[in-house]
Amino acid sequence: MSSIEKNVSIIIPCYNCATYIKETLDSLAKQTYKDFEVICINDGSTDDTLQILESYAAYSNLDIKIITQKNGGVSKARNCGIEVANGKYISFLDSDDIYHVEFLERMIIPIEQQNVDVTYCRLTRDLNEIFSSFSSKNACYIQKQKSAMDKLLFEMGTYGFYCYIYNRKVLLDFNLRFNESMKYFEDREFNWKYLCHCKKYVWIDLPLYGYRNNLNSAIKQKTSWERSVNSLNGVKRIEEYMKNTNCAYLDTLKEYLYQRVMWGVAKNIALSKDIMLFEKLKNEFDVNSCMKRTAKDSNKLVALASILYLIHPMLFYYVIQFKK
Repeated sequence: MSSIEKNVSIIIPCYNCATYIKETLDSLAKQTYKDFEVICINDGSTDDTLQILESYAAYSNLDIKIITQKNGGVSKARNCGIEVANGKYISFLDSDDIYHVEFLERMIIPIEQQNVDVTYCRLTRDLNEIFSSFSSKNACYIQKQKSAMDKLLFEMGTYGFYCYIYNRKVLLDFNLRFNESMKYFEDREFNWKYLCHCKKYVWIDLPLYGYRNNLNSAIKQKTSWERSVNSLNGVKRIEEYMKNTNCAYLDTLKEYLYQRVMWGVAKNIALSKDIMLFEKLKNEFDVNSCMKRTAKDSNKLVALASILYLIHPMLFYYVIQFKK
């Protein structure tokens, strides 16, 4: 492990990820851009994760730091990574996901050449795309704040917080960290708060981040009331942060994000087939008002399901389960 400072720090929270972590690290070893360090936070794993990390670090040319802590959750692990990172830029990679071989090259070169605050790309759930060649395609577009935030807001399934390269100085200057009390939506909250401090963006219109649909992932855990409320409260904190930082995008976000997240919460509860939780959501929140907004969504399936809810909530409940 080298002590030389790298330009990029890649932070990977690792918890019981023995099945996929080698493939994740392999995607870093193959990067065409080499000026980076890898920070693996072993978050109290009980499988062979630590042994695999240590073996990989011993025999790989990657600059790998391994930090072991008691299990504290993904937010605590990412915050730990931020504290020990020495790169000018920071990116986040989940332990079961992979980068395209050109991920760092495509993302870092524009952020330095164009003097922008942030770069971001698309994600793909089709990992075959990650092994495709994009060398001949020019897909770099300079954007202002509204265009970039529109993509994050209205194309939620295409962009995640891990699709972005973050400037470590911005994280430190504005004390931006992941909310360790949150078990869900903490990544979206972090992402939106960071973007409040960016004026100039570069969008890489390529699927450079490979997102694995891992059924064992924490994100796939059974829907709970805590998870549902976490999401809705997270949106309110984003709105408050935007207000306090005088972000010009606040009004647009308030017109859509809370309502769309409410739709997602209702959908997840319906999929869990928890009728009592579904009734609790209906009784404690103004779901109807949110559905009136999402009934106009550009996504026709979202709009149709919203209309069904407005006709009768149980239509939404059963159709969501049927259509999945």
